[in-house]
Amino acid sequence: MANEGIGAQHNSSHYHQALFENPKKNSVLLIDRDGIILEANRAFLLSFGYDNEDIIGQHLSILFSETDQQADMPMREVRTVLDEGQSFDNNYLVNKNKVLTWVSGESVLLINEKGENRILKIIQNIHTQKESETSIKLLNNFNENILSAIEDAVLVLNKHFQVIKANRAGITLFNLSGELHTNPDFRETLQSFDNNYELFDLIAGTIRSEFTSSKIQLAPRKGLLDQKVFDITCSRLTQGEEGNALLVFRDITIQKNFEQQREDIMNFVAHELSNPLTNITLNIDLMKELASEDLSDDLMGCITRSQTNVLRLKKLIGELYRATKSATGNITLERSAFDFDQMVEETIQSIRLLFPTCTIVKKGNVNISLTADKDKLIRVLTNYLTNAVKYSGDPAEIEVAIRTEEHSVILSVTDHGQGIAGKDLPFIFSRYYRAEKTRSLEGLGIGLFLSAQIIEAHQGRVWVNSTEGQGSAFYFSLPI
Repeated sequence: MANEGIGAQHNSSHYHQALFENPKKNSVLLIDRDGIILEANRAFLLSFGYDNEDIIGQHLSILFSETDQQADMPMREVRTVLDEGQSFDNNYLVNKNKVLTWVSGESVLLINEKGENRILKIIQNIHTQKESETSIKLLNNFNENILSAIEDAVLVLNKHFQVIKANRAGITLFNLSGELHTNPDFRETLQSFDNNYELFDLIAGTIRSEFTSSKIQLAPRKGLLDQKVFDITCSRLTQGEEGNALLVFRDITIQKNFEQQREDIMNFVAHELSNPLTNITLNIDLMKELASEDLSDDLMGCITRSQTNVLRLKKLIGELYRATKSATGNITLERSAFDFDQMVEETIQSIRLLFPTCTIVKKGNVNISLTADKDKLIRVLTNYLTNAVKYSGDPAEIEVAIRTEEHSVILSVTDHGQGIAGKDLPFIFSRYYRAEKTRSLEGLGIGLFLSAQIIEAHQGRVWVNSTEGQGSAFYFSLPI
């Protein structure tokens, strides 16, 4: 068979006949030495829309695009086959309807019974494959452009802690310029960056599939990054059986410094206001005692209003103090076992006494004894309920629902008030945040933040569902 192959000087037409007639996907053309199409198999006609009369007797060039014709590709292909016995090409083929299809072709030289040179051209449609390759290339370019535009430092590490990709910010931050092609070992950088192997353990756990995505804050121990604070997110990227780690380093130094300055100011304000406020309280009480029993109603009203405002100031200062304390992670829990249903009932009853026109309905019972800080959970539920009353209008109708789900107890407080705008929802538990429509109401925007801090200290979580104009449902869950 080897002697009957390409360029053989005897009849090989029976091979051509089988190859020509049998394929269903491979298109085949028979062409003479001048490039004239002599025959086309059924697969070709079906694939590209031609009939025999459209192409038989036509020059091969009608199947080439204008650009390829101008480059003389049809006859170059013919000459190559005649000279070398075969030819390979990848180019567009023009369909009957003028649509271009990317094809891969192989042409071989045959000799018919009359000793005439013939070219057998086998064509495969690779248009889908080419489109996929182009899409992948465009997607890769798109991803590279996105990475370049991200101001945060981004690194991708393999299971050996080697840096296999980094954006411009990552190269600059870790001084990887000129080293990236060698896949530098990131463990060397971790030696000066990591604190107590926190980041190392996070990356290793992510690569081992223990975590899908985790976040920590770190301040490098020494070197050029000293005095900086980074918010670091580590996510797992799966490629086949191996996992890579995607690291995003966000420099939050300015934010942390600003937060610290604000905490210092709040601490100062809370401390400095406490002493004069205590003095004012004592003086009001003294004035009330020294005043005659026939004190006029107007004067008594002034004293009463002064006492009320002092109590409000005390409450606000207390909130400031608790907010600054919780921001430093200094929430101390005094845990004890208590009946969760009973705690909820007691808190609801207290709110009913404060707001007698408010309707509060409790739904569900969990019948569990919870070990937690009861007083702080009462503070959370009280905050949820007073907010519901505050934003519901009069008369307020509120539902408190409790249930268990797997290993957690879940409580929700639902009102039918003004609701929360979608743009405000992501920030509703942030410290000092006040939604635009609530800024005229009393408060510092601390209550929900403190509630979130207390629940998170219990390893629970908080969230909210709300529709503007229809009401809100505030939730918290606690592990049982």
